[in-house]
Amino acid sequence: MSNLLQLVNEVLRRTGQVEASTLADAQTPVAQARDFLNETYVEMLQRLHSQRFIRQGSLNTANGTANYTLAADAEINSLLADSVLENASKQVLQEVDYSYPVSHPGMANGRPTCFYRSGDQFYLFPVPDTVYTIQYQYLVKPAALASDGDTTELPVEWEKVLILGAQARLENFLGESGEDTYALYRDGLSQLKSRARLKPRSRMKGFYRGNAG
Repeated sequence: MSNLLQLVNEVLRRTGQVEASTLADAQTPVAQARDFLNETYVEMLQRLHSQRFIRQGSLNTANGTANYTLAADAEINSLLADSVLENASKQVLQEVDYSYPVSHPGMANGRPTCFYRSGDQFYLFPVPDTVYTIQYQYLVKPAALASDGDTTELPVEWEKVLILGAQARLENFLGESGEDTYALYRDGLSQLKSRARLKPRSRMKGFYRGNAG
């Protein structure tokens, strides 16, 4: 697996730029190559809903508390909606709009059957009336690649696509169109996506206790 410095230098080589000996105090275009690799990396994780990027977590509710935070390496928009369930009943919670509680005042408290997202918070409805364990799955939030030795969570064979995406962005930054390279990147991304597609009902196999809220 290539580290960040190696990936940056590959992008620089492909765009006719001078390679870097380190990313410490990086200047143009080294800094841009690093940033574009990060942008492409995040995009790949978001688009390639592969099992390898999915994590499981859980939280314990408190009586009268509706809002909760997810695991530290999760973002609210990376939550996989059809994976959220109440553990005791094994009932999958339905995702609803934030206005749903207003239109259902008779369901104020009880065993949660629904959830919605607002800001970076995860809200349950009805509001829990005791302790329930809520399980969920999410796409892992990637840590930013910054230091020379940092590595991605991508398989080695996917690095070529990562490099193409960063190369296209850097070419555009340098005043070139980058269209041909971007087309190759999108084609590679499509091929990876077709291979990495999740099988139906492949989630939530057994109980897992993650971070409790």
